Amino acid sequence: MLTSHLRTTLLILVASRKRFFKNLPRTERRSDACLTQRSPTAGKPRDLPASYRPISLLSGLAKLFERVLKTRLSDHLLGKGLIIDEQFGFRPAHSCPQQVLRVVEYILEGFKNKQKTVAVFFDVAKAFDRVWHAEQESLKAPPLPAVFRIHQRHTAPDVRRPTRAFADDTALYYKSRNRTTLPTIRRLQRAIDELDQWFRLWRIDVNPDKSAAIQFKYSKGVTLDRNLLFREHIARVRKTALFYTARLGAMLGRKSKLSRRNKRTIYKMCIRTVMTYASPVFAHAAPTALDRLQVIQNKFCRSATDAHWCVRNSILHRDLELPTLSKYMKDASKRFFDIAGSHPNALLRAAVDYQPPPPTHYIRRPRNVLLDPPDALTAAVDSLNDVNDTHD
Repeated sequence: MLTSHLRTTLLILVASRKRFFKNLPRTERRSDACLTQRSPTAGKPRDLPASYRPISLLSGLAKLFERVLKTRLSDHLLGKGLIIDEQFGFRPAHSCPQQVLRVVEYILEGFKNKQKTVAVFFDVAKAFDRVWHAEQESLKAPPLPAVFRIHQRHTAPDVRRPTRAFADDTALYYKSRNRTTLPTIRRLQRAIDELDQWFRLWRIDVNPDKSAAIQFKYSKGVTLDRNLLFREHIARVRKTALFYTARLGAMLGRKSKLSRRNKRTIYKMCIRTVMTYASPVFAHAAPTALDRLQVIQNKFCRSATDAHWCVRNSILHRDLELPTLSKYMKDASKRFFDIAGSHPNALLRAAVDYQPPPPTHYIRRPRNVLLDPPDALTAAVDSLNDVNDTHD
């Protein structure tokens, strides 16, 4: 059953939207619906309807109302403590990289203690369409993300297991020191059965294509998904970065008439952001894996400056005033951990409250990147910049 907090909040939401749209001119009530193709790198064929998603373009007045209502509703939910701390989606000062960091730190802590972690990741199919709507169907408008968050808070079963959530994505997992993972799997299965009953009660479907069960264990030579080497992640973002590099080749190539400054801006906005998204989570990966991303930046520098093959990469980075990826990710990690250390959510503070293992330890954790010395390319670029500062 819905709690009084949830019922009151949703009725306020419905009443506010109904009164607003009732007094709104007919021309302002209409929205332009259009279809947009999903990410080209998703690999879905263009001839399938599932490869497209609808977007409803509201009028400017309706958008303003949505923003005001969303702000007031979020203030109410956060002020009353109606959003669980485990939920990091669509909340101020919370982000997906922070939640991913908590998952990675939990698993790496198990590696350090020679424990195995079994996890199940759920993705709800059409999550916002599954929320209890009350009279919202007559409003012809989709529910707000805040509604889904409070729906989770007051209807989901209290499974009392380690849980992570970001919007409609949920993770359940256990750590165990046993040689066999059977007892751990049984405990996890009981939690899954409870969630399954909740899914059935609220008629929520789980997307099997985006859900997965993984056993994490530290062992040399095992695939990335099990030992958190991030090789598959780096290979995926590298593929995406190469895709955008090819698409932007006419603007970033040697024959482009754009200035170096404009080329650098396009690269930083469209390509580097793809490679470094959530970098504090994987910046501690093996240098040999991260070098594959640095190669893409090296090629951009050479192409953007129309430099000869014999010109050093350090000189190209200096001329473009572009930091190496390792330095950029290290600086981003420092800012990330500084914010996480004083974050209002105690769960995130606890996830980063540890001393990184020594460099010689067989386990590397995200904080290790703060202690790593600069690589050869970064040291060369810093040396050239120091020389320029001295001459200036």
